Amino acid sequence: MLTRVTALEFTRAAKNGRTRPVMLVCADAAGVEVELYAKLSARCEQGPANLAREVIAACLAGDLGLPVPQPFLVDLPADWVASVPDADIRSAMASSVPVAFGSRIAGPQFAAWNAGVTLRPEMVGTALAIFTFDAIIQNDDRQDGNPNCLVMGEHLRIIDHELAFSHKLIIGWQPPWKPGALQRFMTPGKHIFRGKLSKQTLDFAPIRAAWSALSDGRVDGYSTALPAEWAAAAVEIAAAIRLIKDARDHIDGCLAEVQRVLT
Repeated sequence: MLTRVTALEFTRAAKNGRTRPVMLVCADAAGVEVELYAKLSARCEQGPANLAREVIAACLAGDLGLPVPQPFLVDLPADWVASVPDADIRSAMASSVPVAFGSRIAGPQFAAWNAGVTLRPEMVGTALAIFTFDAIIQNDDRQDGNPNCLVMGEHLRIIDHELAFSHKLIIGWQPPWKPGALQRFMTPGKHIFRGKLSKQTLDFAPIRAAWSALSDGRVDGYSTALPAEWAAAAVEIAAAIRLIKDARDHIDGCLAEVQRVLT
């Protein structure tokens, strides 16, 4: 489910991003190299909890057939960290747990989504599945001005899910299968796809099938794949897993609420 790699080379800091990720070259146990963005726990508001949410969201997205970059667990050896030339990044790495979250770089051919991009007919199904995914996992971080979505032609990539599954922090939170629970998504600009999807003929059957196919064992695997170094996030991890299972079991209610806010 997850590949674990070791950092070999610091390339540069990312130009954008709330958590100021870093670009690294890493290698897996077989020596195969990959270039990725790594998020450090010290630069996340909730530390390892944000990293765990990233992994769980990425694993879930992959099982649902959504276009998410390949996730990684990234080992940051202490002797390697000491060799990083940038003092600020070296300090952040040294202050972090020694396992970061990694996301394979999509490539320069992808650009950030913006309001002027046309949602082509062949993109509607994927956009609807992404909107539903965000609504269910309580990801409010795919908004106009901060899309966290990359596009190349009709191809999409969704990124940055460290704020998902934060529902336990919301006073008066209602689960996404309750009528009215997703009302906030009707606010203009709250989600990049809402306005464009509201003008389309929508087919929810593939989304219902994908969510219904999630087994308890598969979902539990998202948490068991996480490293021991993130054990401090146990409560947040359990809450994320519980929400996924409950949403799966109430998927018809979730879809009814999504359909309501897209009408």
